[in-house]
Amino acid sequence: MVGYRCYILDAADHILQAHDLDCGTDAEATSVAERLLAQDPYHRAVEVWRATRRVVKLDRDAVRHLRMTRQVSPPARTLGSVA
Repeated sequence: MVGYRCYILDAADHILQAHDLDCGTDAEATSVAERLLAQDPYHRAVEVWRATRRVVKLDRDAVRHLRMTRQVSPPARTLGSVA
């Protein structure tokens, strides 16, 4: 697995916590970082790094928006629908 590091940031972008992540892809590391950010309401943002490359920076509002858009709404009923 590829080593990633996730930094939990405050509102001034100061590092509050750091987590080593054993993830195989950038997408997997980003998903783990989203969950870490969601665990504490006082965390403002996260950054995910792979060595010297910043993979992503997510702020709380962006994560909240992503989670809301990922939720699938039930299909609309039409006149011909059977209950």
